[in-house]
This record gives sequence, structure tokens and C-alpha cells, in this order.
Amino acid sequence: MFIKSFNKLNRHTKIAIFIAPILMILGFAASDLWISNKAEEARFFEMKAESQNCDIVNDKCILSSGEFKISVYEQEGLTTLNSTFPLDTATLFLVDENEQATAYRMGMKDSPYYWYQVTPIASQAQFPDSQQKVRFIATVKGGQYIAEFYSTTSGG
Repeated sequence: MFIKSFNKLNRHTKIAIFIAPILMILGFAASDLWISNKAEEARFFEMKAESQNCDIVNDKCILSSGEFKISVYEQEGLTTLNSTFPLDTATLFLVDENEQATAYRMGMKDSPYYWYQVTPIASQAQFPDSQQKVRFIATVKGGQYIAEFYSTTSGG
């Protein structure tokens, strides 16, 4: 029955019946390639300090971007980061009065949620009301989270 009705179709309809599944598979593969390429594009997100006075030395500095938060603090001579999502990389920059930045590549502590590095921030910001300009870049699944803020040591 199918063959009789198939023979009654014109040539263009027969070709369309054979080519449609091939085009569907190629379209699916092309859309998958396009989506994976889009996922690998660089994405940048700005992080802001949650409070007006960010104080790394006294453990009062939380950066956030939506639900993603990073706490930056000084602990036992190490500048430490604690994030709500696992980080791929983290770099802290201390900026001097001449806008020259010194990079400190953070190393993973116990898990991708904790990162640390020895920095001079504790000695540079040890006195009350001393300020240190800090820049921060973290990568999470291809997205880059950036922040620039001042750490002001509180008086108490």
C-alpha cells in the first residue's frame, strides 16, 4: 500500500521525504555546535563590596554578584578567599599610589571554595583608617568575576 502511494508522488516530494531526516540531523548537530561555542565565550561580571567599608584585615569584606559571594580576609599571614561557588582561578592585585598593580596568584587551600596567598596587605593596612586599593579577578566555568575596591582598616 505504501509503495503504491509512494509511486504516485511527484519527483520533488520523493526527494523531500529522503532529504528531510538528513537536514534534521545536520540542523541538530549545527545547533549543538553553536550552543557549545556560545558557552565558551568570555563573560564578565562585576562584583561589588556588600558594605560601605570593606576591611580585609578584620574579616569584614564580602564581594557579591547576584548569589555569588566571595569573602576576602587575612588569616595567619595569608590573604584568604572563601567563595560560595568553586573557583577555577583567583588573582588578587594590590594597587599602589601610582596605580601600579602587583599581582598575587591565589592557590587552592583545601577545596576550590578556599584560596590563599601570602600578601603584604596586613603590614600595609595595619593602622586604623589605612587604605589599600585592591583589584580581584576570579574565573568560574569560563565566566570572569572582577572587582575593584578599597580595603579600609577599621579603628577597633
